[in-house]
Amino acid sequence: MGFFFPVRVIILTLGWIIFLSCYIPVHLLLKGHDKLRKKLERGLVELICCFFVASWTGVMKYHGPRPCARPKQVFVANHTSMIDFIILEQMTSFAVIMQKHQGWVGLLQSTILESVGCIWFNRSEAKDREIVARKLREHVEGAENNPLLIFPEGTCVNNQYSVMFKKGAFELGSTVCPIAIK
Repeated sequence: MGFFFPVRVIILTLGWIIFLSCYIPVHLLLKGHDKLRKKLERGLVELICCFFVASWTGVMKYHGPRPCARPKQVFVANHTSMIDFIILEQMTSFAVIMQKHQGWVGLLQSTILESVGCIWFNRSEAKDREIVARKLREHVEGAENNPLLIFPEGTCVNNQYSVMFKKGAFELGSTVCPIAIK
């Protein structure tokens, strides 16, 4: 089994090299061509997510049609692990609502995940609730935006127990499309 660890590291390293060598020029050189830049960046985010899942030798089974961007539609998924977003992102570029972090995770959020249209919030600021609600409504209304993915539990539950859903996803007046992760 020790043989597979170096292979996994090589796959992930190769993925990051390919991703960064393509993402950085696209991000910097296509500033005036927003539509093309966003399309390429979204494809590259899907690519790095595929490399991540491949490095873990993940095998995913998707059932049902592939999610597509439609106005007034929200995808809602249970949050079983910290890599749920990556697993779903390799199939479709979802925009997700997530807490804003500091450090290198915050850097990834503000540069790479910004390209898929993620919405950030800060749990410590009370006024963020209203701002995020407005951003969610705007995102759902936009026809050009990626499908919105929300983990309504607000935390990772590891399929061990059930937590009350936060109601924000269901108050948008949108079609709610469930995604179940096992």
